[in-house]
Amino acid sequence: MPAVPAVPAAPSRIPRARHRQLSLDDLGTPLAEAEMVVVDLETTGTDPSSDAITEIGAVKVRGGEVLGEFRTFVDPHRPIPAYIASLTGITDATVAGAPDIETVMPMFAEFARGCALVAHNARFDMGFLRAAAAAIELDWEPGVVLDTLRLARLAYGRDEVRDHRLGTLAAHVGAAVAPDHRALSDARATVDVLHAAIERLSNRGMTTLEDLAGAHRRASAVQQRQRHLADSVPSAPGVYQFVDDHGAVLYVGTSRDLRTRVRTYFTAAETRRRVLDMLPRARSITTIVCATPTEAAVRELRIIAEKQPGANRHGLRPEKATWLRLGPGREGLRGARIARDESDGSAQIGPLRSRHDVDLLRGLLTDAILGRGAAFERTTGMGPSGEHHARLRAAMLEDPAPVLDHGADRMSRLVELGRYEDAAAVRSGLETYLAAARRAQRLRAIARCPLLVAARPAPPPIAAMRPGWELLAVRGGRFAGATTIGADGDPVGAARALASTSTGESELVAPLCHGYHQEAEILLGWLEGEGVRIVLSEGSWSQGVRARFDAGALQERWSARLGWDAGDGAAAPPTGTDPGAEP
Repeated sequence: MPAVPAVPAAPSRIPRARHRQLSLDDLGTPLAEAEMVVVDLETTGTDPSSDAITEIGAVKVRGGEVLGEFRTFVDPHRPIPAYIASLTGITDATVAGAPDIETVMPMFAEFARGCALVAHNARFDMGFLRAAAAAIELDWEPGVVLDTLRLARLAYGRDEVRDHRLGTLAAHVGAAVAPDHRALSDARATVDVLHAAIERLSNRGMTTLEDLAGAHRRASAVQQRQRHLADSVPSAPGVYQFVDDHGAVLYVGTSRDLRTRVRTYFTAAETRRRVLDMLPRARSITTIVCATPTEAAVRELRIIAEKQPGANRHGLRPEKATWLRLGPGREGLRGARIARDESDGSAQIGPLRSRHDVDLLRGLLTDAILGRGAAFERTTGMGPSGEHHARLRAAMLEDPAPVLDHGADRMSRLVELGRYEDAAAVRSGLETYLAAARRAQRLRAIARCPLLVAARPAPPPIAAMRPGWELLAVRGGRFAGATTIGADGDPVGAARALASTSTGESELVAPLCHGYHQEAEILLGWLEGEGVRIVLSEGSWSQGVRARFDAGALQERWSARLGWDAGDGAAAPPTGTDPGAEP
């Protein structure tokens, strides 16, 4: 089930502070202005290291008003235990055909971008979200996190409620929705509990987002001593950098509101060890104001890749990506550090997660195209014949069907033999292949487009303003400019102005966006969003019709082996567990 678009709701205003007036020098975000995403998860169990998410429900709120909702099932790629299915009503059939976490997690991260996260017993939900992000190598870390369980314990004593479970609290505050162990219902109930707790706690002087996040803690002496660094930071979208005495960059981040975000580093809400260790060495904070959040995200990537700041979770080195390359002629399949032009008959897929994936995919493609007995290609260095080379190239660039048919046949035979772990390993290899080919397909297409200027509706920066347009210019997959215009502005004129700038980016374009693929993927995410319209273009931006490098293609092949219709709830390919075993 796809994410549900924004749904307006009747306002339920968060009360403003009664006991003190906020001034420009106060640290923190007033609660009436804070955007929060209240999230709830359903999972296959309680351990983020071994269990998986089956459903995500989230509600975005600001000032007591609902701004939007997000809901989707997630295929956990493992059986759902019977007691979990009984509790939630989510069964294996429910999640059959649902997107996997590799698709859902980036969507949720975008939905929650720039917002505080709220959950009831937040440690549970944040643990699963962090584990999901790490599993797909998504560079995601929640900012301010509020736990309604902790807030409710502060707001309501045992003389008022018998316990602080979500159901008890929802009934006590008169929530409009009763929690029922389904993600969106529980998230909606949590919203009402949150607002009731805020109303109670605001009377005790807790009037900012950071007040609530640090209700159980106090800012450290270093944070209090260094908070003056935020004084000159503007309230605008952009990139911020913590800099030491020698001008070295210690940490880089981005925000839709630089001043509000930077201030949180000097409150009790900031608990990340790498950030707290960096603060004593910081002597200034420099900022780059950007036209749009997309521009800020790209600039952040470029700065991290260039400066390699130690306090960021890991430095980005896109130039060290690993690819699976089929050379021209009879060179065969091998790992490569540089993506090259493919006009000579070569082909590449990737970037891959590691060198281990090179051997995995080389074996899978060789077995599928040349046959299991063709191991000589891998061991002797002899390349494939002209016919086999053409088939390998087609499987990497155009049509995954031969590889998926081969994999589905192998899984079917292994399942018949009861070798479920081996069947799951085959499935994992196929998913790695599809992801690598899909990634290369998207990068290849955007790299070949000399210029693309697109527009999409942009939310107004001020509530009283009418929505306008956000424009983005891309040259060969590289960021070339961004701007915003009002609803009455001329998108074509703005697009032409963007096209005349940043022409130097064309000189840095590389095949498959080598050396800047993370940047290209940010831009692709923007271009593939809802409401995007192409305004100007040079060349073409297109992908092959047959090249379905996605999980749905694998599901169809597996369903065909079982003689089922993939649209009728057919079972997912094996996940490494005996489907007939007791939970």
